[in-house]
Amino acid sequence: MAEQRKDGLHKLTTRLAAEFGTVVIEDLHIAGMVKNRRLARHIADASFGEFRRQVEYKARWHGGRVIVADRWFASSKTCSGCGAVKAKLPLSERSYACAACGIVLDRDVNAAVNLAEYGNRQVAGSGPETENGRGADRKTTSGSQVAVKRQPGTPHGGKTGTAAPQGTAAA
Repeated sequence: MAEQRKDGLHKLTTRLAAEFGTVVIEDLHIAGMVKNRRLARHIADASFGEFRRQVEYKARWHGGRVIVADRWFASSKTCSGCGAVKAKLPLSERSYACAACGIVLDRDVNAAVNLAEYGNRQVAGSGPETENGRGADRKTTSGSQVAVKRQPGTPHGGKTGTAAPQGTAAA
Protein backbone atom coordinates (compact mmCIF):
# COMPACT_ATOMS: atom_id res chain seq x y z
CA MET A 1 0.00 0.00 0.00
CA ALA A 2 2.83 2.40 0.83
CA GLU A 3 4.40 1.91 -2.61
CA GLN A 4 1.04 2.51 -4.33
CA ARG A 5 0.56 5.71 -2.33
CA LYS A 6 4.09 6.84 -3.20
CA ASP A 7 3.54 6.10 -6.89
CA GLY A 8 0.21 7.94 -6.88
CA LEU A 9 1.74 10.98 -5.20
CA HIS A 10 4.58 11.09 -7.72
CA LYS A 11 2.20 10.85 -10.68
CA LEU A 12 -0.15 13.52 -9.31
CA THR A 13 2.55 16.01 -8.36
CA THR A 14 4.38 15.52 -11.66
CA ARG A 15 1.18 16.15 -13.61
CA LEU A 16 0.30 19.26 -11.57
CA ALA A 17 3.77 20.76 -11.87
CA ALA A 18 4.01 20.07 -15.61
CA GLU A 19 0.48 21.24 -16.47
CA PHE A 20 0.19 24.40 -14.35
CA GLY A 21 2.59 27.31 -14.00
CA THR A 22 1.22 28.14 -10.56
CA VAL A 23 -0.10 25.68 -7.97
CA VAL A 24 -1.91 27.00 -4.89
CA ILE A 25 -2.07 24.81 -1.79
CA GLU A 26 -3.21 25.38 1.78
CA ASP A 27 -0.95 25.20 4.81
CA LEU A 28 -3.06 22.89 6.96
CA HIS A 29 -2.70 22.32 10.70
CA ILE A 30 -2.19 18.56 10.44
CA ALA A 31 -1.32 18.09 14.13
CA GLY A 32 -4.71 19.50 15.05
CA MET A 33 -6.52 17.49 12.39
CA VAL A 34 -5.17 14.14 13.59
CA LYS A 35 -6.67 14.76 17.01
CA ASN A 36 -10.04 13.92 15.48
CA ARG A 37 -10.05 10.19 16.10
CA ARG A 38 -12.39 9.50 13.16
CA LEU A 39 -10.17 11.27 10.64
CA ALA A 40 -6.69 10.68 12.09
CA ARG A 41 -5.83 7.52 10.16
CA HIS A 42 -7.09 8.93 6.85
CA ILE A 43 -5.23 12.19 7.32
CA ALA A 44 -2.00 10.36 8.20
CA ASP A 45 -2.43 8.12 5.13
CA ALA A 46 -2.85 11.13 2.83
CA SER A 47 0.82 12.17 3.24
CA PHE A 48 0.12 15.92 2.98
CA GLY A 49 3.69 16.83 3.92
CA GLU A 50 5.16 14.58 1.23
CA PHE A 51 2.67 15.98 -1.32
CA ARG A 52 3.76 19.53 -0.54
CA ARG A 53 7.46 18.64 -0.68
CA GLN A 54 7.09 16.94 -4.06
CA VAL A 55 4.91 19.58 -5.68
CA GLU A 56 7.30 22.34 -4.56
CA TYR A 57 10.46 20.80 -6.01
CA LYS A 58 8.73 19.60 -9.18
CA ALA A 59 7.21 23.04 -9.79
CA ARG A 60 10.72 24.52 -9.55
CA TRP A 61 11.96 21.92 -12.05
CA HIS A 62 9.26 22.94 -14.51
CA GLY A 63 9.79 26.67 -13.99
CA GLY A 64 6.56 27.16 -12.08
CA ARG A 65 5.79 28.18 -8.54
CA VAL A 66 3.81 27.02 -5.54
CA ILE A 67 1.80 29.53 -3.56
CA VAL A 68 0.95 28.43 -0.03
CA ALA A 69 -2.22 29.93 1.44
CA ASP A 70 -1.90 30.75 5.13
CA ARG A 71 -3.53 28.21 7.43
CA TRP A 72 -5.91 30.92 8.68
CA PHE A 73 -7.20 31.70 5.17
CA ALA A 74 -10.86 30.67 5.31
CA SER A 75 -11.10 29.03 1.88
CA SER A 76 -14.09 26.85 2.82
CA LYS A 77 -15.96 29.45 4.87
CA THR A 78 -15.70 32.30 2.34
CA CYS A 79 -18.29 32.70 -0.42
CA SER A 80 -16.58 32.57 -3.80
CA GLY A 81 -19.38 34.70 -5.25
CA CYS A 82 -19.65 37.68 -2.91
CA GLY A 83 -16.85 37.20 -0.33
CA ALA A 84 -19.10 36.83 2.71
CA VAL A 85 -17.51 34.71 5.45
CA LYS A 86 -19.44 32.21 7.57
CA ALA A 87 -18.55 32.06 11.24
CA LYS A 88 -18.97 28.27 11.43
CA LEU A 89 -18.99 25.55 8.80
CA PRO A 90 -18.86 22.03 10.23
CA LEU A 91 -17.20 19.24 8.21
CA SER A 92 -20.54 17.44 8.02
CA GLU A 93 -21.88 20.25 5.80
CA ARG A 94 -20.67 19.19 2.36
CA SER A 95 -22.23 22.05 0.38
CA TYR A 96 -21.70 25.77 0.81
CA ALA A 97 -24.84 27.92 0.76
CA CYS A 98 -24.30 31.66 1.05
CA ALA A 99 -26.94 33.56 2.98
CA ALA A 100 -25.86 36.87 1.40
CA CYS A 101 -25.96 36.10 -2.34
CA GLY A 102 -27.72 32.72 -2.43
CA ILE A 103 -24.99 30.78 -4.23
CA VAL A 104 -24.94 27.03 -3.53
CA LEU A 105 -21.79 25.06 -4.33
CA ASP A 106 -20.01 21.94 -3.23
CA ARG A 107 -17.84 22.87 -0.26
CA ASP A 108 -14.63 21.72 -1.97
CA VAL A 109 -15.45 23.51 -5.25
CA ASN A 110 -16.08 26.72 -3.31
CA ALA A 111 -12.72 26.34 -1.52
CA ALA A 112 -10.93 25.62 -4.82
CA VAL A 113 -12.37 28.78 -6.42
CA ASN A 114 -11.27 30.81 -3.38
CA LEU A 115 -7.77 29.33 -3.50
CA ALA A 116 -7.50 30.08 -7.24
CA GLU A 117 -8.49 33.69 -6.55
CA TYR A 118 -5.97 33.82 -3.69
CA GLY A 119 -3.27 32.66 -6.09
CA ASN A 120 -4.30 35.25 -8.68
CA ARG A 121 -4.06 38.02 -6.08
CA GLN A 122 -0.60 36.82 -5.02
CA VAL A 123 0.64 36.73 -8.62
CA ALA A 124 -0.89 40.10 -9.48
CA GLY A 125 0.67 41.70 -6.43
CA SER A 126 4.18 40.48 -7.24
CA GLY A 127 4.76 42.63 -10.32
CA PRO A 128 4.23 42.30 -14.05
CA GLU A 129 3.49 38.70 -14.88
CA THR A 130 2.45 36.78 -17.92
CA GLU A 131 -0.66 34.67 -18.01
CA ASN A 132 1.49 31.55 -18.11
CA GLY A 133 3.92 31.53 -15.17
CA ARG A 134 6.63 29.97 -17.33
CA GLY A 135 6.40 32.65 -20.04
CA ALA A 136 5.17 30.33 -22.79
CA ASP A 137 2.64 32.91 -23.95
CA ARG A 138 5.24 35.70 -24.25
CA LYS A 139 6.02 36.70 -27.81
CA THR A 140 9.50 37.69 -28.91
CA THR A 141 9.43 41.23 -30.23
CA SER A 142 10.80 41.81 -33.69
CA GLY A 143 13.56 44.15 -32.47
CA SER A 144 14.93 41.84 -29.80
CA GLN A 145 17.72 39.33 -30.23
CA VAL A 146 16.96 35.69 -30.54
CA ALA A 147 19.56 33.18 -29.43
CA VAL A 148 21.25 31.36 -32.29
CA LYS A 149 23.25 28.19 -31.85
CA ARG A 150 26.93 28.82 -32.44
CA GLN A 151 28.49 26.33 -34.81
CA PRO A 152 32.07 25.25 -34.05
CA GLY A 153 34.64 27.15 -36.09
CA THR A 154 32.30 29.98 -37.07
CA PRO A 155 32.16 33.37 -35.38
CA HIS A 156 29.05 34.85 -33.79
CA GLY A 157 26.33 32.25 -33.75
CA GLY A 158 27.12 30.40 -36.92
CA LYS A 159 26.54 33.37 -39.21
CA THR A 160 29.56 33.88 -41.40
CA GLY A 161 30.52 37.38 -42.45
CA THR A 162 28.49 39.19 -39.78
CA ALA A 163 29.71 41.32 -36.92
CA ALA A 164 28.78 40.76 -33.32
CA PRO A 165 25.73 42.77 -32.19
CA GLN A 166 26.54 45.92 -30.25
CA GLY A 167 26.98 45.40 -26.55
CA THR A 168 28.05 41.77 -26.84
CA ALA A 169 31.50 40.31 -26.81
CA ALA A 170 32.67 38.13 -29.65
CA ALA A 171 33.54 34.62 -28.52
